[in-house]
Amino acid sequence: MAGQSVLRQTAPMIVALGCAYVVAHFYRVSTGVIAPDLVTEVGLSAEALGALSSAFFFAFAFAQIPVGVLLDRFGPRLIVPGVTVFAIIGALIFALSHEALGLAIGRAFMGAGTAAVLMGTLVVGSRWFPPDRFGAVASSFVALGTVGALLATTPLAFASDVLGWRGAFFAMAVLTLLAGIFVWFTVRDAPPGHAYFSRKPEDLRAVWLGLGEVIRNRRLPYIIAINSVTYGSTLTIVALWGGPYLTNVHGLDGVGRGNVLLLATIGQVVGHLAFGRMDRWLDTRKWLIVGGAVCFALVFLVLALAPQLVLWQVAALFTLMGLVSSYSSMITTHGRTIFPDRLVGRGMTTNNMSVFMGAAILQWLSGLVIGAALDAGLSQSEAFRVMFGFLAVLLAIGVSIYSRVDDAKPSADARRHAAELAARAAQTEKP
Repeated sequence: MAGQSVLRQTAPMIVALGCAYVVAHFYRVSTGVIAPDLVTEVGLSAEALGALSSAFFFAFAFAQIPVGVLLDRFGPRLIVPGVTVFAIIGALIFALSHEALGLAIGRAFMGAGTAAVLMGTLVVGSRWFPPDRFGAVASSFVALGTVGALLATTPLAFASDVLGWRGAFFAMAVLTLLAGIFVWFTVRDAPPGHAYFSRKPEDLRAVWLGLGEVIRNRRLPYIIAINSVTYGSTLTIVALWGGPYLTNVHGLDGVGRGNVLLLATIGQVVGHLAFGRMDRWLDTRKWLIVGGAVCFALVFLVLALAPQLVLWQVAALFTLMGLVSSYSSMITTHGRTIFPDRLVGRGMTTNNMSVFMGAAILQWLSGLVIGAALDAGLSQSEAFRVMFGFLAVLLAIGVSIYSRVDDAKPSADARRHAAELAARAAQTEKP
């Protein structure tokens, strides 16, 4: 009954934060479908397109530490909708720009403006749900938000045909405003009686000491190693090079490439829901992450080594890519377990900074790899195969480093949570 009561209380918040994350995820991956249009209309090179897409992720990454401090200090209810104002400005700049610099500035504003959405959502989830269920909660949030990536595939292609890609971004600016208002009126930072409400606000010195404590955590480097290559590899394909690859190598139009990327995104939704429940069934997070990363690298290896894939094989591999890459939500869960509640905002945003800094660097580097391959005389198909091989190698390095960290088992979370509840109850019963 207690679980049903929490679910009833949190359902409106889940919907509101899910809507905000849908919008945020759309902005992340929208370049993938419209990339060929940007190349044609603005005349972007492969290197410029990679730099343009990475502007979002650099801004997102650099915003993470300040966002973490603000989430711990003021709470998600205020910070999430407040920060989305920058995303609205970014969408308008992007829609109105006719040169690469303006487009990059718009992308940067979108990145900064969505920097608080997922971490704010996970902070709320960590306070409303027991720790052993956090993996399922986080994965469900991510799966719900991935609907935004669905909107950035075939629906964006259709909208671009009808409204133009500029009109689609004007519409997204309006939806972003509505999502921010929905969060403000719906979300509560913690349940009644939670320690969050009795905490002593930190002064500036305490804020920086807490950040130092996060950075010195001995398990953090191992998690950063896998975090910095996992989601970045996914976004490098879904949010950037998937569209040009499907157009230049397989001859697909906007709707056709949108349909293939749609399959990859559906795979992500299914994968996030599956990984979020497997951790409690198998009582492990580390080995789910290792297994998912190995499978992910193998998909890229097939794309790199197979010389003449037909379209149905590419579609199947892209779908499998989305499915197995969803172990990324388990990395978020593992990262949450290594920090106490008082540092949860700074801890998770520091982790998330590595995710999006990795995504920014990978998108920039992938453009350089493809450009160098083309300059060396390779065909479009061969250049993309070099890029797929590059991502496979990076994933192999990341998982080999991560495999040295201690596991974070849900059963251990459940025992620790039960002990905390018992200690709190005993303290309350004292005369």
